[in-house]
Amino acid sequence: MKRKFFLPMMLMLILISNTFAQQDVQELISMVKKNLAESKEHIKQYEWLETTTTFLKGEQKSVKQNQCYYSVDGKLTKVETGGSTQDKAPGGIRGKVAANKKEDMADYVKAAIEKIHTYLPPDAAKLQQIYSAGKSTIQVLEPGKKFKISFPDYNEKGDMLSISIDKANQKLMSLDVSTYIDDPDKKVVFNVTYKDVPDGTQYANSTTLDAQAKNLKIVIVNSGYKKGNGK
Repeated sequence: MKRKFFLPMMLMLILISNTFAQQDVQELISMVKKNLAESKEHIKQYEWLETTTTFLKGEQKSVKQNQCYYSVDGKLTKVETGGSTQDKAPGGIRGKVAANKKEDMADYVKAAIEKIHTYLPPDAAKLQQIYSAGKSTIQVLEPGKKFKISFPDYNEKGDMLSISIDKANQKLMSLDVSTYIDDPDKKVVFNVTYKDVPDGTQYANSTTLDAQAKNLKIVIVNSGYKKGNGK
């Protein structure tokens, strides 16, 4: 008799547990979406300095600095400052070969930076769509406090976007992406760490992209945030 009641009771407990788990994940998804929406809107009040440093085979090759701000029509505007530097190519035939290689790498670097910005900031509607399709997974980093939610095929088949969350403080901690630039067999990964401006608005502080197949590393640092346009 006890056995007859035991199985339905266990099934009920599993069902309740799964329901709570789904509610917890949905709560985290909602928090991420809210954070992204608010930060995306509030950051438009600011201007800041974007510094992009490119390394090839561990050697620094260039530094590019842009002053960034949002224009009155809501468009992100970047103006290059005098803080940009670039390696000079040698002369002669060797220089021409180096210049061609440099041009190819410059095209790749440009494509890599453009790729980064297709993930930043993450699109809240896309995250919800992937979650609703049952594709997202969750990893507990610190029980009850910190979690990592992964969203496969975020931009294209085979990529992965993961967001680490501090639930206790309702903040994003970091973002990790595995994707590719021009060859699906040559993966590139990048990591983004988040910081806050004084009013609590979050921004991507540091983004590091590693393309091991190209021996390339790109580091983008955003700093010096201040209210712009008299706001």
